[in-house]
Amino acid sequence: MRDIGKYRGVRKDNGEWVYGDVIHFPATTAIGHPDKDGVCWEEYDVIPETVGQFTGKKDIDGVEIWEGDKVEYYIRKTRYVGQIAWGSIGFWLIGEIDKLNWVEHWKIKVIGNIHEDAPCQP
Repeated sequence: MRDIGKYRGVRKDNGEWVYGDVIHFPATTAIGHPDKDGVCWEEYDVIPETVGQFTGKKDIDGVEIWEGDKVEYYIRKTRYVGQIAWGSIGFWLIGEIDKLNWVEHWKIKVIGNIHEDAPCQP
């Protein structure tokens, strides 16, 4: 079973990543999840541009690959860098070789994300 219903976003109040379900309110976007006891619901306002979905895949080191991640990959021993984005038919790797469709056998390594240098406050 694929676990792609997970989202993440950068919290407005402290700049940390939070993981869970995305919630769109008229005035804000939030990420919510059950508390550690599973009794109450916690939600955090996030910077809307930082919200990304889990692809359901892991990189060569076992790190989860998320929408907005920067990745490196090799084609015929040449190193390329790109980012993971959502397209009309699913997740795409966009980079120096433009808009490559997701291919299972690529050896992709997460090297960061496009929001690393984003300010904590909008």
